Amino acid sequence: MVAREDIEQFRAANSELSKRVKDTLEAFVRSLDFTKPELVRDALLEFMPVLTAQYGSVAASIAAEWYQEQRAADGAVGRFRLALAANVPADAVQSKIRYLAGHLWTPTPEAIVGPLLTAADKYVKQPGRSTMALNAKREGVAWARVPTGAKTCTWCLILASRDAVYVSERAAKKDKSGEDYHGDCDCQAVRIGSSADYPPGYLPDDYYDMYQSARDEAGSNDVKDIAAAFRRLHPDAVKDGVHTH
Repeated sequence: MVAREDIEQFRAANSELSKRVKDTLEAFVRSLDFTKPELVRDALLEFMPVLTAQYGSVAASIAAEWYQEQRAADGAVGRFRLALAANVPADAVQSKIRYLAGHLWTPTPEAIVGPLLTAADKYVKQPGRSTMALNAKREGVAWARVPTGAKTCTWCLILASRDAVYVSERAAKKDKSGEDYHGDCDCQAVRIGSSADYPPGYLPDDYYDMYQSARDEAGSNDVKDIAAAFRRLHPDAVKDGVHTH
């Protein structure tokens, strides 16, 4: 079984990595001349892919080390050569920058800073998440998206409920790549060798029951409709819940 303390340590390591990236990126952006939007955009197009690749590689290495620790804790035997997932491609990072660069031609160009930091968080953490999912698939075991913190957002809990179904059915060859994370998300990808490996507090059946009730309430398979119903039906289970009375 993966201990909650171990998951928290892994989360803290990723959070510290993200903080360093954000601090570096924010200092760089604040040093730019916002009266010249083209130059700001071009500087970001050059700087941010390098930054996220550098720290993304570190995130992948941290994840690989933790994966090995999980194998050992699970009593896995035999040699297993870990693979590191690739960084988020530079063109994907640059595409996001071009989209956000619209802020630079408005009266409040500094509004680009917040969304940039959120995007950087996602891009830096992704190689670590993908490393966990990639190696679980190669090893022939399952993995689960485990929410951390007192509460998580509706989107994350819905996705965690889906992973729980895959895990409970032992679908070790599932093709989910772990791409469905948002910026500033603290969910952790955890190796699941068997149902006995469920971390304390990870309640897959409960998550799925809530998801099913929200889908029934929404009368739709559209995840946006289901999420809206989820927030209304289970407002105390998520941090973005909607209390209707």
